[in-house]
Amino acid sequence: MGNVLSLQLARERAWQPVWNTETTGPGGRNASNQRLLEGLEAENAQLRRSVVELALQIQALRDAARTLTA
Repeated sequence: MGNVLSLQLARERAWQPVWNTETTGPGGRNASNQRLLEGLEAENAQLRRSVVELALQIQALRDAARTLTA
């Protein structure tokens, strides 16, 4: 459930402006935006791991179902 809420929050943030021209430092990113980006990248990595785990579980269930019907 937490992943769903995180995705909803990320989706809402995607529609908001990311850059504040008044606080943006050299290189185009301020510290807050950099932390946000790093957090989203970490969350993305976790979600990818979850997808792989779910795919493996689905495959195991399919294999088990085939064994029962064979």
